[in-house]
Amino acid sequence: MLIKNRFFYIFIDFAAIVFSFILTMLAKFASLQSTEFITGRWYGAALVIFAYLIVIMFYQSGKPLMERSPWNEFKNVFLVNMYMAFVLAFILYLSKLGGQSSRAFYLLLFFFDCFCMYLGRLFCKYLLISHYQKPENRKKLLIYANRSNVSDVFHKFGNSVSYDCDVVAIALIDIDEKDGENAKEELNLIEKSDKGNYLTVSQDSVAEFLKKQVIDEALISLPDSSRTYIDSLISRLETLGIVAHVTVNTFGLSEREKVISKFGGERVLTYCSRVFEPSELILKRLVDITGGIVGAFLTILLGIIIAPAIYIESPGPVIFKQTRVGRNGRLFSIYKFRSMYMDAEERKKELMSKNQMNGLMFKLKDDPRITKVGKFIRKTSIDEFPQFFNVLKGDMSLVGTRPPTMDEFMKYEEHHKRRLSLKPGITGLWQVTGRNEIQDFEDVVSLDLKYIDNWTIWSDIRILIQTVIVVLLRKGAE
Repeated sequence: MLIKNRFFYIFIDFAAIVFSFILTMLAKFASLQSTEFITGRWYGAALVIFAYLIVIMFYQSGKPLMERSPWNEFKNVFLVNMYMAFVLAFILYLSKLGGQSSRAFYLLLFFFDCFCMYLGRLFCKYLLISHYQKPENRKKLLIYANRSNVSDVFHKFGNSVSYDCDVVAIALIDIDEKDGENAKEELNLIEKSDKGNYLTVSQDSVAEFLKKQVIDEALISLPDSSRTYIDSLISRLETLGIVAHVTVNTFGLSEREKVISKFGGERVLTYCSRVFEPSELILKRLVDITGGIVGAFLTILLGIIIAPAIYIESPGPVIFKQTRVGRNGRLFSIYKFRSMYMDAEERKKELMSKNQMNGLMFKLKDDPRITKVGKFIRKTSIDEFPQFFNVLKGDMSLVGTRPPTMDEFMKYEEHHKRRLSLKPGITGLWQVTGRNEIQDFEDVVSLDLKYIDNWTIWSDIRILIQTVIVVLLRKGAE
């Protein structure tokens, strides 16, 4: 439906942005023209709208417009405007127009826009609610249900109040145990009282009811009925000009993350521990590329100083290269500034008995394989900087889960592998959650899965900020 689509209120938001721009011009310059800075003129409004379009390409609210409370709507509007401010600041920085733009102007603009956009959306919802409060504008809905789920269906739809439709009856479909193709239909009308809604059996048949009464749409929720019966039912409803909605059989699986999509030539129900929108992954990759470029530049500068010190203490390659396991088991070569002696991998077998981690990770305080320079670059996390080149290559992300070695991966149990369902990262939730205090690999897995299941671009930014603080305070690194 158009109402449930976010494009329904884009035009309202456009009007709010333009009106806010006018208010800001009048408040700041007492005029609709200004020569004080370039973006203060009218095409500055176009720039703000462009920033808005970029934001709505990637940001999606968890609920449709009509299902959001006033408080949730305010939070939604505030977040949209905050993202717009970041995008606009980035555009002005790249175009070198930041010095010619008034910060006070844009602060005032986004204050007005939050207010106008919020009021605009509330007014939009008021108009829609007023429209559907009129009986002639409300849709009449008939529900088909089996005896096994009729109580749930009635509780979910019969007792609820929708802003645009009224449930008028439930057709109870009993399956013929001897012949699954035939079914007995019983019509139950929904009656209203002060104590709530209740069902009453009608003497009319479902077929007569459909012909005589006003029915706009039908919801078919028949998990026990055969496909043949449901196909014939949909055909009957189409013949009557009634829109039919069919609930999806979830096969008893969790409904937390699923999506209906097209796979090859088939319509499929896709299950996943976490379904990511393509726009979310694109945004994460853009952040990775931006951070990767900055990090690679810093790596080169640090390498000029660190590389000679590494080589003088322990002659050999200054960059340590090791095969690691990435997303869903893909192999890649990870890069680090070498912090150990050249024979570190051979000596690891001798030290396994002293491993301080319970599980499939190796960690040892005062590891004798680490050089003096290595202790310093590990303490300051400088050894991790070459991984920014892994980020640019696409093998890793700025934020993710720690990529295991081949030996660790070969010992994984089934539930461990899901931590690799996203690209591994230079930093992650485990690294900023007191990693020295965590002694059990299962706790690491738990944190990794928590990160994956609750991922947002803002959680990445929060972890990046926490990582900088941890590195500066030298917490958790050994």
